[in-house]
Amino acid sequence: MTSRFSSICLGSFLLILLLLLAAPVFSASPPGFKSSKAPIDITADRLDIDQKKGEAVFRGKVFARQDKMTLSTDTMTVIFTEKDNEVKEIIAAGSVIINLDKKKATCATAHFYTSDNKVVLTGKPQLREGKNIIEGEKIIFFLNEERSIVEGKKNSRVKTTIFPGQKGLFKNK
Repeated sequence: MTSRFSSICLGSFLLILLLLLAAPVFSASPPGFKSSKAPIDITADRLDIDQKKGEAVFRGKVFARQDKMTLSTDTMTVIFTEKDNEVKEIIAAGSVIINLDKKKATCATAHFYTSDNKVVLTGKPQLREGKNIIEGEKIIFFLNEERSIVEGKKNSRVKTTIFPGQKGLFKNK
């Protein structure tokens, strides 16, 4: 592989995915979560790299683990910029599950846009910690701003269930 992908460390983009998708899900800095130099283990049934399209696709029972964080999905597509081979977008599609300690996010598709530093969860997204739950049609995380938006649609509203006294989903002091 002497092509443009040979200089890209596949572990790097997964570290970005794991850090950026899971960290903002429940708070700006979840307990026990820090930037890690721990190895990232990735398994999939297949990895396809298309240099002309500028993408790498992990297919079939994709599972990534670093420290206490895991990501599982059916397919993970990484799209690179044409000019400098930087990660442009990461798309996890099909039964997406992100776990960190007792925190869990599920959805059909998780899409990370590097230019906007934004993560969008769609397809019945749900955030859960203990009994606390947030659900909507779309959940958007603006990573630079430490804010998020949960959108409903015309016939289904945003739903939040919070158990008083239980920490999670929002910063509890």
